[in-house]
Amino acid sequence: MNGLEELFAKAAPKAGIQGNWFTARWQPDMATGEVLNIGVGFVSSEGELSLRLLNEFSRLECLFDSSNAAFHAELACQVVDECMRSNPQRRGNILAGVTIEERGFAQGADNESIVDRLYADVVTLGRPKATKGKKKPFVPVSRDVAYDKVKKRLKLALKMDYGKHVPEDPFKEVSDIYGNEKLYLPFQRDNGVATLTSAAYADPWRVKSQLFEGFRAVETALKNKISENAALFVVMPGEGLTKETFQSLEKEFEEFYAFVQRHEIQMESHEDLDELGVSVSDWCLGKAA
Repeated sequence: MNGLEELFAKAAPKAGIQGNWFTARWQPDMATGEVLNIGVGFVSSEGELSLRLLNEFSRLECLFDSSNAAFHAELACQVVDECMRSNPQRRGNILAGVTIEERGFAQGADNESIVDRLYADVVTLGRPKATKGKKKPFVPVSRDVAYDKVKKRLKLALKMDYGKHVPEDPFKEVSDIYGNEKLYLPFQRDNGVATLTSAAYADPWRVKSQLFEGFRAVETALKNKISENAALFVVMPGEGLTKETFQSLEKEFEEFYAFVQRHEIQMESHEDLDELGVSVSDWCLGKAA
């Protein structure tokens, strides 16, 4: 570490991060007027957005005794994600029943810790649900949560080269005979791009959907010659799954891994996000897997 980098490293933690935060609010039934917090966001003074949205909807199924509420809540989260990443300053109604509400000033050590704290405080639906007989409840991990944590690791590992490997906009737009599409490709290196996806869910169908969405991003990038090689990084589920769910997901992972290998795409998976960050860092720097 040279003198400039050392000074920067010492100063950064003391300076902290400041900015403004907002809540994403959803009204499941216009007739009752009830409004639920489904996410929070933080925009730093430098304009960087960190967003955390509800990614486990079983409490809604219990609350409304229907899977329809969970389905519509997930759609609302997808709309919020798309709108806020396109324009982090947007506020007010973005869709019937979906509102972005400015909440004011916030500060903390880093973006990740700020949104984690705010999410825990105001999104009660997102709190882990304890299950009888289990020491620790299963906690799903969304792609966005994983992305924020991995970025934090990469800033430390890549130092001055961070901007070279982690573009400000994680999406790349492609145009082909089928139209325009935005591909989620948050990491890059010379002649290579990589995506991040999460399989840290208890629903096998959701896991399958997330895995193939990640595969499709890198496959499309290769077909459109955005890069010569590509990699897929996967967040694996942690503790708390039932034996039946674990066995079902294990079978899904084995089949998906074999599928990716047939297409000669590098794939690495970790439950621990620090370990995943190390793998991404090594890939960015061209170190052998």
